[in-house]
Amino acid sequence: MKRMQLVSLIIVNLVLLPIIQLSYNQFYAVDIPEGMFQLWLFPLLILLINVLLWSCRLRITSYIHWTFIYVGAGTSLACYFVWHYSQLIPYPHMPPGEATFELYMRTFLLGLWQLVALFLVNVLTFIMSKIWMTLKNVPKI
Repeated sequence: MKRMQLVSLIIVNLVLLPIIQLSYNQFYAVDIPEGMFQLWLFPLLILLINVLLWSCRLRITSYIHWTFIYVGAGTSLACYFVWHYSQLIPYPHMPPGEATFELYMRTFLLGLWQLVALFLVNVLTFIMSKIWMTLKNVPKI
């Protein structure tokens, strides 16, 4: 049973998250501003999907689950970079490589923001789980 749960975790984080990223780039980029999607909606989608997956009573340790969340976020960020790199057409007056460097910096900053957001949620869930375990083990009077 644990192997099937691990496969579902891999599919959700390594396949579904890049598909969400690419579907935003192809279909919703006009409707939803990119900054709002990349900085707020996408990290929230990552967390909501994984909370739903966690509520299915996975018997996988927390650090493995969070490792796959981080790897899935990195994979979707790589898909973001590849998609935008394939669409990159520099302006004629730009020096060579400036558009690519700007895309590198933008991807780095988006990845850094998403990493900080996920790390803060990771620390918060760790603290809450420790408090929960402490309260659970308190002897009743």
